[in-house]
Amino acid sequence: MGSTSFQVRLSDSALNDLHEIDDYWFLHGEPDRGEQYVRNLIETAETELSSPLRAQSGRPVRVAVLPDTREILVFKGSYKIIYRIDSAENVVHVLRFWHGHRHVQDLDAGGA
Repeated sequence: MGSTSFQVRLSDSALNDLHEIDDYWFLHGEPDRGEQYVRNLIETAETELSSPLRAQSGRPVRVAVLPDTREILVFKGSYKIIYRIDSAENVVHVLRFWHGHRHVQDLDAGGA
């Protein structure tokens, strides 16, 4: 793997999650907060997951529909960034941005 940085790519499901976060805050009268969350989640994913060492340090996800995936907790554990590493291509595929209050049974491999 070496010291080459990973390219970070967002799946359609991850992009949908970001839209849902933005919509949630918009509907609750805080559109600026939603935009800030979205920006911070994207920046955190790019910063943390472009480093092979950091990406590999994420813990394995134990959900059957998401084999060979890892997750990192961000924003004091309120969100999980769920991803899959393609070491051969030096790419990290972000599959989901998952809020801790959402039910794990709703998690699927959409876009994975």
